[in-house]
Amino acid sequence: MGIKFKRVEFKYQGFDEKGYLALSNINLTIKPQGEFITLIGETGSGKTTLVQHMNALLTPTSGEMDILGAIINQETIRKKSVKLNPIRQKVGLVFQFPEYQLFEETVEKDIIFGPKNYGVSETEAIQRAKELIKVVGLNESYLSRSPFNLSGGEKKRVSIAGILAMNPDILILDEPTSGLDPMGRDELLKVFFDIHQRLGKTVIIITHDMNTVFHYAKRVLVMRDSYLVYDGDPMNLFTKKNIEHWNLDIPDILKLTYQIEERLDVTFPTRPRNKEALLEMLKELEA
Repeated sequence: MGIKFKRVEFKYQGFDEKGYLALSNINLTIKPQGEFITLIGETGSGKTTLVQHMNALLTPTSGEMDILGAIINQETIRKKSVKLNPIRQKVGLVFQFPEYQLFEETVEKDIIFGPKNYGVSETEAIQRAKELIKVVGLNESYLSRSPFNLSGGEKKRVSIAGILAMNPDILILDEPTSGLDPMGRDELLKVFFDIHQRLGKTVIIITHDMNTVFHYAKRVLVMRDSYLVYDGDPMNLFTKKNIEHWNLDIPDILKLTYQIEERLDVTFPTRPRNKEALLEMLKELEA
């Protein structure tokens, strides 16, 4: 069933009499499994508001959402005919700042809090914690440590494990690599991609890093001024027209490709997604 938005709009109240329109006429379908999506756009474009609708932290001012079979609109919210907590279990949202999700005295207690809250026994929740701490690239010794004494990257991994412990169908991450050095960023992205491949989860990542978009994404969503203006393949996103129109940074591998083409006076038939692919194209050129 996945997630389906139909003409969804959302307005924040309190800015002025008219309010602030953060989402405008959003029509979008996301599969419950097998997708690896990046969501990009300038600050204030509506990215975070959009993903907070995906797990019903926010609900539409108008329009309708179907989240894993639960219909959410003004009428169902007013009548309280839709339960929101099961949605938040199945669509897990990891906030940009892990401190928003870490509050227990040990990592283990933080990870098991969610599943226990949804009826999982303590024994099973602890077993999940032991398994998932490894999935996010840490070892069991972290379970007894205080989450507040961890590095920024370790805190993010623990907050991800806590969401995964609830066994969501869809995992959403808001700027998960912000503030990390390149090595930490790449390690965490490999964790997300591994989760996507091994566990079959649909993964949605809000990011400003075009290297992440170009290297990992199977699908890209672009928000601009509250509208969804692009939904498609990352290879087709980075045209000169789109780069200029939406003020996009160029991924490093594309910059390198353009430089090589200019220096060698050639045009490659396709655009490589990584350095390994570029090297293979250069080998074919030499042959």
